[in-house]
Amino acid sequence: MAPHSLFDPVDPWQAMLDRHSEVFSEMLPGSRVGLVPREGSGIQPGKHVAGLVAAGGEGHMLTWEMTEAGMRAGLRPYHGFQDAGVDLLFVASDEALRSLHGSLGGEALSSMKRLIRQGGIMFYVMRTKYQLQDAGYEEFLDSLGLAFLGACR
Repeated sequence: MAPHSLFDPVDPWQAMLDRHSEVFSEMLPGSRVGLVPREGSGIQPGKHVAGLVAAGGEGHMLTWEMTEAGMRAGLRPYHGFQDAGVDLLFVASDEALRSLHGSLGGEALSSMKRLIRQGGIMFYVMRTKYQLQDAGYEEFLDSLGLAFLGACR
């Protein structure tokens, strides 16, 4: 299966990551975020968490991975929730993906925040609060309006 047309090429995604590099500056190398289209993800809105572990999928996942050189966009096969290999997984409807892709030249993270609030992008946390905190995710999550880490320490 070919990568989703809005993921390939990754150059526009990389340019967006480069523009927003300050949001990722505290993240440790190896931190990885994934974005998959809802169709083919095996994940449906409202599905009970226990059902997600068995949710298979097929297609490609856009990854944002922190390296020594900064956040890097890439593509990799996606075989389901269980094997995603990311810290955070965003599952987006086709309409949300088109909207997000259309905002890559501007304020894509603000667009992503809006799409999460509207339900066009579902958000799955694959690590504990403390693992995310230790990996430096706080500023990125705050930029998306996700108060997952909370204000108290």
